[in-house]
Amino acid sequence: MQIKNIKRLTYAHKHHAFTDLCDFRGALYCCYRVASNHVSGDGVIDIVTITPHGHVEYKQRINLPSTDLRDPKLSITPKGKLMLLAYARRLASPHHLGQLGANIPVIWTSQDGLSWSSPTNIGEKHWWLWRLRWHDHKAYGLAYNRSANTVHFYSGEPKRSFHRTQSQIFSLQTHHKGYPNESDMCFTDDGTAYVVLRRDSDTYTAQLGISRPPYTQWRWTDLGFYLGGPNMLKLDEQSALLAGRVLYKNKLVTAVLKIELKSAKVTPLKILPSSGDNSYPGMVKRGNTLLVSYYSAHQDQQAHIYLAQLTL
Repeated sequence: MQIKNIKRLTYAHKHHAFTDLCDFRGALYCCYRVASNHVSGDGVIDIVTITPHGHVEYKQRINLPSTDLRDPKLSITPKGKLMLLAYARRLASPHHLGQLGANIPVIWTSQDGLSWSSPTNIGEKHWWLWRLRWHDHKAYGLAYNRSANTVHFYSGEPKRSFHRTQSQIFSLQTHHKGYPNESDMCFTDDGTAYVVLRRDSDTYTAQLGISRPPYTQWRWTDLGFYLGGPNMLKLDEQSALLAGRVLYKNKLVTAVLKIELKSAKVTPLKILPSSGDNSYPGMVKRGNTLLVSYYSAHQDQQAHIYLAQLTL
């Protein structure tokens, strides 16, 4: 794997982080959080339309009153709409928000990638639904709660009925490994689900989960390394790409890796230019080209968004 081009997308004196990338109707959409810093309560979401070489053609901003919007993710629904998922962290006593006034995942949809619907709550209060992946006309995702030390499995149609379908698919209590949190998943043609799961306790090692429909029984393999802000992109029925933050030469950097789904063998492919506050990539494959959005503070000691173009 070789880097063909890397383009910096953001320049303003703000903290730009937590990206995702989506190919929607032939155009690349990149979303990310803009805020004062990594943990500040003033997060808004920018969605930019970009060329494969990183030229920004159009920018939109989504915000909610008295709310810190975090970790935006994009997906395409079976009806061909672009869906945006984010976690809404409410500020102190936002009583005027009514139903929306709790820490909860929120979605928006767009027919054309330009105008967006009103926000809709999904999932459960205080459970951080990390990402939605679609298979056979249904959306699936994992949500975590730090104090509970567990992740639950959810499925359904997010605009109508989206519920927890299996509790504690990985937990400290059952698996004796702490603080499971961020995740991504992919599906093979027979419906088998593969989940990559970050952990931030004890050994800090990521996990690979495998389950077949109806996804009530899970088998877990310890991957033996740390992976933060995990992103997963299926290559074929046997393998997938992973991207995220790894420990390399005693530094945390953003990397692209390959995983064999059945054996859980992982091969590092490329370290992207990154240091300091970095990671949370999104990946899109176009032919033999891999496009990766991510953020890093390796320039100007500020977190900014980058688009890497790589050859597979």
